[in-house]
Amino acid sequence: MMLKAFLPNPEQRYAALGAVIGALFPAICIFYDAIIADVHGVWGSGMLAISVASLIVMPLVCGLFFYQRGRAHSRLLEELDLRRKTEENLSRVVHTDQLTGIANRAALERDLRELLVTGSMPAGRTALLMLDLDRFKFVNDSMGHDAGDALLVALGRRLIQAMSGIAAVYRLGGDEFVIVVAGSPSQGKLDDICMTIKGLFVEPFQLSTAQFWTGGSIGVAYLEPDDGSISAVLKRADLALYKAKEIAGNSHIVYAPAMAEEATRKGEIEYDLSRALAAGEFYLEYQPIVGIESRAIRSFEALIRWRHPDKGIIPPDHFISAAEKTGLILPIGNWVLKTACLEAARWPAPTGVAVNVAGDQFKDRAFVPHVKACLAESGLAPGRLTIEVTESIFYVDAAIISDSLTELRAHGVRIALDDFGIGFSSINNLRRFPLDQLKVDRSFTQAMLGNQRDAEIVDIILKLGNTFQVSTTIEGIETEGQMEFVRALGASEAQGFLISRPVSAEGAIAILQREPERLAARSIG
Repeated sequence: MMLKAFLPNPEQRYAALGAVIGALFPAICIFYDAIIADVHGVWGSGMLAISVASLIVMPLVCGLFFYQRGRAHSRLLEELDLRRKTEENLSRVVHTDQLTGIANRAALERDLRELLVTGSMPAGRTALLMLDLDRFKFVNDSMGHDAGDALLVALGRRLIQAMSGIAAVYRLGGDEFVIVVAGSPSQGKLDDICMTIKGLFVEPFQLSTAQFWTGGSIGVAYLEPDDGSISAVLKRADLALYKAKEIAGNSHIVYAPAMAEEATRKGEIEYDLSRALAAGEFYLEYQPIVGIESRAIRSFEALIRWRHPDKGIIPPDHFISAAEKTGLILPIGNWVLKTACLEAARWPAPTGVAVNVAGDQFKDRAFVPHVKACLAESGLAPGRLTIEVTESIFYVDAAIISDSLTELRAHGVRIALDDFGIGFSSINNLRRFPLDQLKVDRSFTQAMLGNQRDAEIVDIILKLGNTFQVSTTIEGIETEGQMEFVRALGASEAQGFLISRPVSAEGAIAILQREPERLAARSIG
């Protein structure tokens, strides 16, 4: 320690050691000459002269040699230290999310792999929570990607602060975060952690242009000792997250084996969809829509069905989401539109047809030309076609949607806003986009006679329709009591089992042929 104090540089210490070693050899020689002189009484004057000279020269030579070796050793140590720091920096970069500054997917895989491969998993099961933001795409599309990035950074900070000392936080990618709770957390503890995470969304996020409220869904899975790969636990958490997102509002769901079975069935549906259109397995049914006062049929809503060779008839709610996920919604939607126009053209005018259109269809620049081509090919008057959309399409790209709807209306096609009241309903959407009709979701119809709040909601929607000068259609009418209730509120049209169940194209023609007799009998009655 004292040597380091006087000689702080390694090369100085090496030079000092070399000088000592260099002086040692001539000192031995002088000592040897002294012994010879004592024994024989004769000094080796030549050897003595050499030894004395060496005593001066050798420390300098050896000191210089060791100094050079010391410098080389110092450079080696410096290079090793630089390499260590570089590797640490690279590891930090590789395992850190560059946007939020928290651990990333690579870090998550490293940490989970250590638990799986080394067998160092503690007794019990480590829990993995996968968090996904609600309406994140809406932020990016409407407020810009800078706002989306700011939202992710802010959420990352809240998560790190809330989970400090409780769990490790990672950003998986996009708007997905992972929280790993080590040890053997009880279900109660996991519920508390999930509630803490969901509580982070109570306060709005301050973005560059405005405050933004959002929510999050959480899928929970456990790391199992027999997991062969990291993807296994991530897949389980993702399946639980998918179920949680089906529930309105902030929710968390723990993985159950039934979810994997359901995912397998959906995977089979997606595979079968790829050949169903070419195989001619789709067909349309039509449900009448009548004027409430006259009970006369004004139009039919086209409803797609899938006649599966093995599974039988599959309703649309079992495969439309899969079609959207795989991109098959575009060819399937185009087929529905063309088929509906061709079959409706056989009905007596002015009976119309309503066709549901998904948001992804509007992303296709060829969609509007396709509508016009279907009308031209079938000979159906544009005013007899109603395009039904849900409010979710307004978050695709507001400019594209507005331009497309405006062009369709200019061509004479009617636009209806379907399932109004159950999504992110906004009065502003009624102002911004060209609409002809509002359709009240069947869930309100089913509850309005037994629930004052739902009855008032229906009344409010009907008044909104009057304010914006658009007609209103009530879906899901099944009883005369419901029909009379909405008639008294001023609804324009009704649709439901009370009027008719969906029928084939030929069945629609038969209903229309009997229409005069039905209306005459009703007027007499």
